[in-house]
Amino acid sequence: MSRVRRTLTAMTMATALTATLAGGTVAAAEAGTMAQGGKCTYNKLGKPTFRSHKGKGDAKYDNGETKKYGRELILSTGTGPSDDNSAALLSGKVRKGDSVWVDISHDKGKNWKTCGRVTADKDDKKVYSSWYAHYRKGTITKRVIRACAKTTTGKAGNTKRVTWCADVGDVKSKSGGYWWSDKD
Repeated sequence: MSRVRRTLTAMTMATALTATLAGGTVAAAEAGTMAQGGKCTYNKLGKPTFRSHKGKGDAKYDNGETKKYGRELILSTGTGPSDDNSAALLSGKVRKGDSVWVDISHDKGKNWKTCGRVTADKDDKKVYSSWYAHYRKGTITKRVIRACAKTTTGKAGNTKRVTWCADVGDVKSKSGGYWWSDKD
């Protein structure tokens, strides 16, 4: 086999393996718009007492809910006098091992950091990611954020892992995904 052919074959196999590990072609396409890595340097916050979610009660944003694979993913919010704190919330038919996190950007989605991943320790449990400041008067502005999850689909013996993000928000990125800005 020629060197060029071996290289192309290796590249094809690597691409297929990456797509398979990411949960198939749907997940591979969605993963292309997710965080590009980088250590999360944002400070985690405690869960606020009062919680709601972005887009709640607004038909334009499907009530802020993204429903896939028997689960619901939202960007939960908790507000204070001068700030807005957010976390991803995964509910519905959550399976042990499902995980949820937020992607955060300060440059309109060009660069992202994945923050606060939390994994479900049992089935049918609501799971919150860690909480982060979404907006803070005078110090945190121009931040966009979205909820993301990695879940198992299919039945026993024929399952796959799928990575997906909420598909609602008040800002559309160039890659086609939607994100919530710090505007309320």
